[in-house]
Amino acid sequence: MKPYCYVYKKKAPTVNFSKYLLIQIFLFFILLIGYLFLGKITTPKYTVLSQIKSPVMAQEEPTVLGVTTIMNQTPSQIPTQTPTPLPTLTPTSVIFSTPKNNYTIAIFGDSMIDTMGERLEYLEHSLKKKYPKTNFQLYNYGIGAQTVEQGVARLNSSLDYKDRHYPPLTQINPDIIILGSFAYNPFSPYNRDQHWLQLTKLTEEAKKITPNIYLLAEIAPLRSDFGKGPGGVNWETNTAWTHSGHIIEQLENVLGLSKTLNIPIIDAYTPSGGKKIYVNPHDGIHPSVAGHEFTADIITEKLIFN
Repeated sequence: MKPYCYVYKKKAPTVNFSKYLLIQIFLFFILLIGYLFLGKITTPKYTVLSQIKSPVMAQEEPTVLGVTTIMNQTPSQIPTQTPTPLPTLTPTSVIFSTPKNNYTIAIFGDSMIDTMGERLEYLEHSLKKKYPKTNFQLYNYGIGAQTVEQGVARLNSSLDYKDRHYPPLTQINPDIIILGSFAYNPFSPYNRDQHWLQLTKLTEEAKKITPNIYLLAEIAPLRSDFGKGPGGVNWETNTAWTHSGHIIEQLENVLGLSKTLNIPIIDAYTPSGGKKIYVNPHDGIHPSVAGHEFTADIITEKLIFN
């Protein structure tokens, strides 16, 4: 009889794959929820400012009105501090309940104000046509090549500029202060939100001098022809287009800020529409004679004295 050899075969352990699959799915969802939750906490929210369509990308770092401006090749994403949505307030003109024979008016701003005349002759002529029996003391507190931040810094200082030597605004006690936009001198690098915040500060400080404050949105700039002329900066088309786009955004800041703070607006920007007739052909930037007369008439139309 042949010997019989018994070989014991050990069974391999069985694995419950469905159990492990459920555990893996559970862990995946836990990680996914954690990722989404942390993302909501740590991811900042951005608002893209108005994007300007430029014919070509900027290549240089120009200087306009004395302020260096760095041109970005693409619109940057920066947190906007502009109140959104704007309050639905409707600013109206300042009306003097007790008319006087004499009024003191000061206009404060950059070169767009400076070029209105040493004694604001354009405005004086326009006011006298409408109010021939009223006397006006007009003060031009405009200085060229200044940002709104520089304007805030000198608001309560005396003026010694060109042929104008005036005491601080607090000493002349103006009946009305008209604040220019400072839009033609953007910050470097460009920062629309900073312009909004500093113009707000300028307005609030000016209200401490007189409650009768107006905001002035000056004429619209040219676009591709901005700064072109014998006395202009004469940039290439893309640079002029980008820079004038920044000016437009800041002029729009003035319109929005007027509604937000309920400050009367003098709007020469909207009706001017970037028409060449209102721009000085010598430099392609500042108002022409027609532009200054146009602005003066809009100011006169807005001011009410009787």
